[in-house]
Amino acid sequence: MIKQQTLAKKTLLAAAIGSLMFTAGCNSDNTNSTTEEKKKPQVAAKFQNILDRTGTPKHLAEVSAGNHMAYTPLHDDGAWHGHLLPDLQQHPENMGGFGVTAIAEEYNTSVAEYFDKLSILKDGQSVNFKATVYSIPGALIQTMTADGIKVEMKLQFVSSRSSIVETTISNETGADIALVWNGKLVDGYYAKDGVANPETVAEKLPNLTRDMTADNNGNIELQFGKERDSWWVRTRGDSAFNIQRSITTDTHINGLDYQSVANIGAVANKTIYTVFSHTLTAAEWQKEQSIVKDILANPIHYINASTTRWENYLTNGLVNKNATPEQERVAVKAMETLTGNWRSPAGMVSYDTVTPSVTARWFSGNLTWPWDTWKQAYAMAHFNPDLAMANIRTVFEHQVKADDVLRPYDKGYLLDVVGMNMSKQRGDALSLTEFNDAQTWNERNTKPSLASWAVWEVYTTLKDKYNRADEAQAWLQEMYPQLVEYHNWWLTARDTNQNGIPEYGAAVDPEHTKDGQLIYKYKLEGDKEWRVEYGIDKYNALLESGNYVDISSPAQTAASWESGRDDAAVFGFIDTIADAQGLTDLTTEQAKVIDQLGRYAKEKYQFDNEVTITWNSKGESVVKYTDETPANNDLLNKAKKDWQVKFSENKDASGEVIGYSLMQESVDQASYWYSDNKYLAQIATVLGHDAEAAVFTAKAADTKDYINQCMFDRETGFYYDINIDAEQARSLNNGCAGNPIVERGMGAEGWSPLFNGAANSITAAAVVDNMMDVNKFNTKVPLGTAAADNPAYGADIYWRGRVWVDQFYFGVKGMADYGYTKQANEMVNKLFKNAEGLTLDRPIQENYNPETGAVQGANNFSWSSAHLYMLYNDFLK
Repeated sequence: MIKQQTLAKKTLLAAAIGSLMFTAGCNSDNTNSTTEEKKKPQVAAKFQNILDRTGTPKHLAEVSAGNHMAYTPLHDDGAWHGHLLPDLQQHPENMGGFGVTAIAEEYNTSVAEYFDKLSILKDGQSVNFKATVYSIPGALIQTMTADGIKVEMKLQFVSSRSSIVETTISNETGADIALVWNGKLVDGYYAKDGVANPETVAEKLPNLTRDMTADNNGNIELQFGKERDSWWVRTRGDSAFNIQRSITTDTHINGLDYQSVANIGAVANKTIYTVFSHTLTAAEWQKEQSIVKDILANPIHYINASTTRWENYLTNGLVNKNATPEQERVAVKAMETLTGNWRSPAGMVSYDTVTPSVTARWFSGNLTWPWDTWKQAYAMAHFNPDLAMANIRTVFEHQVKADDVLRPYDKGYLLDVVGMNMSKQRGDALSLTEFNDAQTWNERNTKPSLASWAVWEVYTTLKDKYNRADEAQAWLQEMYPQLVEYHNWWLTARDTNQNGIPEYGAAVDPEHTKDGQLIYKYKLEGDKEWRVEYGIDKYNALLESGNYVDISSPAQTAASWESGRDDAAVFGFIDTIADAQGLTDLTTEQAKVIDQLGRYAKEKYQFDNEVTITWNSKGESVVKYTDETPANNDLLNKAKKDWQVKFSENKDASGEVIGYSLMQESVDQASYWYSDNKYLAQIATVLGHDAEAAVFTAKAADTKDYINQCMFDRETGFYYDINIDAEQARSLNNGCAGNPIVERGMGAEGWSPLFNGAANSITAAAVVDNMMDVNKFNTKVPLGTAAADNPAYGADIYWRGRVWVDQFYFGVKGMADYGYTKQANEMVNKLFKNAEGLTLDRPIQENYNPETGAVQGANNFSWSSAHLYMLYNDFLK
């Protein structure tokens, strides 16, 4: 019932697009494929092996750094499975087969070392082939040759649940031949960087049974047992993988292996089609069966649809005549990555969407974040605008309404993560009996609002590039009310001082609040584990006393998530002596390096940060400051106050807590707020809402003035977050909420006013000077998320050093927009030259080490791809 209600809310435009655009071969034209000539890719054929798509999985979880999948399978058309080419250098015996992966709801897993590995018997003897394998956008291709026999195999995706292999055999020998297909499921459970755990899948996950059966035609069905508790795989008990062919075979199952045989005699030419289908529920397979039947009846039609789809992506997307061949290949890689991260509807998500990374452990399935979505949609608007719109619709599908069962006070709120399965809390509230036990659904926070920026880009691209003016207008009409609700939510829920400049914060959530009290945690000297307490008054008292070595709260974490910059320095995150506890190999100098707060206190307040290390009975470090005198401790407490984060409890009329705001106004959020007002004004004008447009325009102007009046520090020449502090505000007496938080150093948030157009020429010049400083941001790979001289900087720290391509793009785009094109191009050239593997066949990475260029974080990352495409599309001139 819930699902039906959700689907009923789709607009006619959305429904039409859903039926026309996302089934890449869902076919209402029953023209027999023999009347249709097969199309050859023209543009795609120019881009071989943009990504390394080879691999030989032998374990369900076969991973590299970060526990992300070690391979980059071909995923396409929103399907929930992928394929790999055989690695002929390491495993030449696997020629003729395709490795298989499948997304088990939220996690991508390896299913088979190979399925349908083809070998040929000539007069009963095995034919020895030589093979070549390669990929092009949208296809995997293998060619096997021997004396008188040639085999060509091409794999493409032809529906949201199915892929097809076209196998063309040329036999000039005149001899009878038999075709033998073998399949081999993975047996091992886990391997990292080639080092295998000895456990098998059956031993580690006994509930994850894998039962293969074959029907009378030799078609194979692989049924997965129910597994809900693993953080590596999730199945319902009715998910399945099916293999159906255009030829009848004699198939035998032997445990985790199968073999299918077909004798085709001495025929000179033979074409055979195999369809692989992965479905998540029995209902999906029931629906997909008729599609598979039609695919096998009209294979050329479906293959042509897939080929044409990719030719259109590339033709529409590759329009920069000034780009170098190397830059163009990176653009193609970005388009392939974004398309590979496309998932079709499943569970509680009724639109197509794009996830951060199909191969990253926490970012797969159809998990959808708003912050990622705005960037992905902006880029995809230029080569797949329909998917861009669907991605945005996925986020807004679960926008909180006034009658929400959990948080009606958060009307307009966008959830941080939605996906196939809801959280247990929401599922129970809705009395759901399925799709109700997610491990990843998140309502603790939202994300910054660049929604209007993305919606406007889709609109202009539809109208101007694709000549779809009526649909573009309908798109704005559909999205505008939802955008306004989201905009208004920020003022209702995240503007604690009611000055029109929203803060970041956190929602009421079991992770943040217990019995109406803020949850916080702290460590005392020598503690390895956190101590947990409750209540904002007690939290503030502990902050004031300084009687801790580390302190945090889940709400602080969520507020940093809400910014999209997890654990950034500006939100009070800095490593302390507590991070040196419990290690088994540590010197005093290493402990002092780890203890960023101690070093900051030494440099600013002359604190003595020398440490003494003792060892407990487990051989773990117990680190304490050598000088524990009150006078020295007072100096440390001064430093702690510079990094303390306070909250405001936002309450409703009855006094009940309905959310939390940080007691600081963030310069990046204010800059996005400026853009949000600006784009909402433009949308309102197009729709004829002139009075509303005037209000948004005025708010944008006020926000711009506030940013430059309050958030720019003239002494250091940079923008910062500012405190919300009544005493500071009275002293300033200029309408500002408080002083810039210069103590926490410079970060990527400081160039947000340039990217969003809120800076002025004087402030922009000063910011660019800092960006170009080799001791701050102009590193080997430039524009890291914290300046190299930031007290909390670390080249490998997630949001306190690493280079994220979105922040890089915001930086160079802002520089260029203010006239610093030469400097921006220098930065771009350094990125392309020094980011590891970027111009080769390595995956596009989540982030890069600013000092070495080494890849870091998740592989095949969508928003990095989106911004690399933006660099190609609208920056490289």
